[in-house]
Amino acid sequence: MIRVTHVPVRLCMGCGARSPQSELLRVWSAADGRLVLLARSGHAGRTGYLHRQPTCWDRFASRQGAVRSLGRKVDKATRSALVGELKHIEQSTIQGSRHVA
Repeated sequence: MIRVTHVPVRLCMGCGARSPQSELLRVWSAADGRLVLLARSGHAGRTGYLHRQPTCWDRFASRQGAVRSLGRKVDKATRSALVGELKHIEQSTIQGSRHVA
């Protein structure tokens, strides 16, 4: 008997493509309006997903209006702040891996 496992699929808020949830970054909309990158699942509330690629982050930052998965309108400054944080984390990770021998 062949066992088929279910793989959750989500839409990227940047490019709109479908991908397995495990390949995406999870973003939560806080009550104060900030967008917060979630390290783990299990957080209650509306969340959205982004690919781990700067091109998707930039597309997300350049869009306007409501984000359906978050259930609210997100202004460009808030989107740009999240993208800046993601790029900072990526840069730190790259620089940290260079120091490891």
